[in-house]
Amino acid sequence: MIDRSTEGSFMTTVKFKWSAIAVLVAAATALSASPAAAQQALDEELEQYWTSERDLRVLRDRLFSREGRIGAGIYTGLLSSEPFYYYIPVGGRVSYHFSDQLGVEVGGAFMDAQGVLTRNTQLMDFLVSDRGEGFDAATDTEDRFLWRANAVVTWSPFYGKLALLQRKLSHFDLNVAAGLGALSVERPDISRENASTKLTVEGVLGVGAHFFVTPDLTVRLDGRGYIYRGAEFDHNEGSFFGQLRLPVEFLVGASYHF
Repeated sequence: MIDRSTEGSFMTTVKFKWSAIAVLVAAATALSASPAAAQQALDEELEQYWTSERDLRVLRDRLFSREGRIGAGIYTGLLSSEPFYYYIPVGGRVSYHFSDQLGVEVGGAFMDAQGVLTRNTQLMDFLVSDRGEGFDAATDTEDRFLWRANAVVTWSPFYGKLALLQRKLSHFDLNVAAGLGALSVERPDISRENASTKLTVEGVLGVGAHFFVTPDLTVRLDGRGYIYRGAEFDHNEGSFFGQLRLPVEFLVGASYHF
């Protein structure tokens, strides 16, 4: 005679064992598959990260745009290529950008403040001390700059980014400029007996670098070269090229874009 209670207990035990074995097999399968699945998922993420189709606007495109915007700024600098004076021009400018690459700019600078914005070179100090009262700076030297104004076209063909200490990207562009302007000078006459204020036309050539601090504010470093016809004296009378002058100045400033 078979004990039904014992048979039921035996069957329950067998079912429990097979269930436990099934759970262990499933767990082992899952553990063995997880690293492969995780690796596959990681590979897919890395592929998506490095692909050229990934949308990284800060790396691929301009983060800051000036197209259709008006800019206004101030600047100062140093003009030291004249033999008798060096200058610390102070000025302002207004610009408009047709695109991020092409723009126009109108500006002007004042420097007619002797001892402050207009300073003597060592050569001038030597002449003043050596010749004393017989030396007249207005008639015995050449042009002394008073102010200048000009209009230039700017072209920015290069836009780039720099990593600052591997923590922050600095955005900048490099540009070239060309245009025309007016220059006011104090100029001695050909006989060096009198001096008067003259207005002359000059050509402008330049290069610059603009660093974007915010979408609206840029810090600027500019170099400007000027070409104009200087004073006529006995040694260069009638010689156009003998009268040409090429002063160069270096400027630092800031512009805000509206």
